[in-house]
Amino acid sequence: MSKKELHQTGIVITRPCHQTAEIKALVNEHQGHPIEFPLLEIKSKSQNETFQNIVLKLNDYDWAIFISSNAVQFGMPAVKHAFHTLPESIKFAAIGPSTQKALKLFDVNHVLIPDENFDSEGLLATKEMNDIKNKKIVIFRGEGGRETLAEILRARGAEVTYAECYTRTFPQTNLDLLKAFSEKIHISAILITSSEACKEFVRLNRLKDMSFLKDVLFIVNHPRMVNVLERESFMTFSSDEPSDQSMMKKLLETIDH
Repeated sequence: MSKKELHQTGIVITRPCHQTAEIKALVNEHQGHPIEFPLLEIKSKSQNETFQNIVLKLNDYDWAIFISSNAVQFGMPAVKHAFHTLPESIKFAAIGPSTQKALKLFDVNHVLIPDENFDSEGLLATKEMNDIKNKKIVIFRGEGGRETLAEILRARGAEVTYAECYTRTFPQTNLDLLKAFSEKIHISAILITSSEACKEFVRLNRLKDMSFLKDVLFIVNHPRMVNVLERESFMTFSSDEPSDQSMMKKLLETIDH
């Protein structure tokens, strides 16, 4: 594959700052110009007393589900601190392979993930998550977020507790900085990697006319975001998987040179 597909055009990366290394490297590899414009920042809540109390009782649970790699990054250090050896009684599950990979860094080697559709619905479709009546489940996640997973697990007879170990903040007040970037370098694409960031981008876009975005390609990592952005008349494509490599593959397939 040629490594000049992006021809030094700007590729906007909206991930939190601590999560940009891999995607920036991929943009550079294909001769693009990465532009960091974080729509979210992540702050730890792992010292919160409620979270700490849940962690100390981890051996009371049958399943621990991790919603994201952030949940692993901000949740597992507290778990490892509380338990030198992880409780044998608890099983681990994750939304997808990236979160599974993050758990392996904490010596969690057996992790249930969906066979396809790496999201709450995919995990709910697994055989194991359809046999959880009277099971106790703890979900490691950020503050707020979708309720689908917990609601359906409870409907299936499980007792579900949230272990919220991080919170999201929104650092941008408008899109003026992005417009300033566009006046210096042609922006070809904007990469958006979470539903929360997608909603925040739509909110910021509605604050004032941002016509400079009309020809920009949007690449997202879940089909759920496609409809949200297409309603705003943005050209949007979803990667086949939520990984950075898959997003880059979709970008290279769809970008107009």
